[in-house]
Amino acid sequence: CEHKYLYYHLKADGLPNDRMPPGRARIARAGRDLTIVSYSAMLHESLTVAEELAKEGFEIEVVDLRTVKPLDTATILASVARTGRLLAVGESFPWGGVTAEVIARVASEGFHLLDAAPARVNAKDTPIPYHPNLWSAHRPNAKMIGTKARALLRE
Repeated sequence: CEHKYLYYHLKADGLPNDRMPPGRARIARAGRDLTIVSYSAMLHESLTVAEELAKEGFEIEVVDLRTVKPLDTATILASVARTGRLLAVGESFPWGGVTAEVIARVASEGFHLLDAAPARVNAKDTPIPYHPNLWSAHRPNAKMIGTKARALLRE
């Protein structure tokens, strides 16, 4: 299932011709200060935050999961090994979703890699509103991600 906001980021001349291997994440932006793991429409919000934080002197690594099952734990752990910090960003509810699983795997398989407690940014834990203004307030955005990222960078 694809997110409707992804259509705004498509450019005909930039579409890949090769097939994406399932279960393989990619490093969308390299960095050394913080790992942001994201997917789908939240990837673009996360990259926006990485650009903002670069102007403040921080190098943010952004991992694009591309698929969530199978989950590429090896790429996530390698990134956290470089940065020591993890922020998982997703548009789902905060419980029982992809961000919870990302943090659970890092905590169980790479706890020793963390210099700070992992954090996440998700949609608000409320029923999903259908009015566009309310929906925009419900879902994560670059401001929310940036606030959480800056807090992690201070730890």
